[in-house]
Amino acid sequence: MYTEKFLQQVHRKLNEQGITNSKLRDTCIDIYEGENEIFKIDSKGGMFYSSDNRFRNVVDKLHKIIQPIVCEVDEYLRAMENGTELKARDFDMSYIKISEYNEVVLAGTEHSNGSFEFATWNYKNNSLYHGHYTTDYKGAREDFATRSGLVNKNLLFNKNELVEIYRCIEDTLSNEYEMTDKQREILEDVQTRISNSVENFDELLKEAIEQGEDETFEQTM
Repeated sequence: MYTEKFLQQVHRKLNEQGITNSKLRDTCIDIYEGENEIFKIDSKGGMFYSSDNRFRNVVDKLHKIIQPIVCEVDEYLRAMENGTELKARDFDMSYIKISEYNEVVLAGTEHSNGSFEFATWNYKNNSLYHGHYTTDYKGAREDFATRSGLVNKNLLFNKNELVEIYRCIEDTLSNEYEMTDKQREILEDVQTRISNSVENFDELLKEAIEQGEDETFEQTM
């Protein structure tokens, strides 16, 4: 059952990311470039790809998109599998409790169409209130961490803020400001971590650059 759900969920998220040239099979997902199979995801989350240099750029881009999807799906399916039924006063929805801390609960449910929804609530005196609902497991997990006090919200940056930090670092590095090798190494490492952790980073960066160019053009007019 886990294998079937895993592949279905990964395939669904690939389509959401615009990767529609894929085929869902019983034991794997195949991704094509034209008629050429260039990427495969097996039922355990293993990723295999073409070594043909013609597809290197496409494969690299796919890997960057697919890896976090595979990790996220595996995490929330296992969390749901190991969770317990969420029970509360005047609550009759079929949610599975994933985690609870400091009177805040994180839970998830599977809808009849195969999609998953996640929610966080304040949880006190066996009652739930102030629910936040989303289909984004990562977002729900972060919401749980900040609502419960596990993580200081002021220490987190949203996607757009991280993209702007990346751009500021890029400006600093490209303008040859005086800095030590260690400082440059730290800044380059921050850029790498941002680009690897932000979903759809390339698209968001492109949008930020285009928006900045539009604003500059309007000011000169």
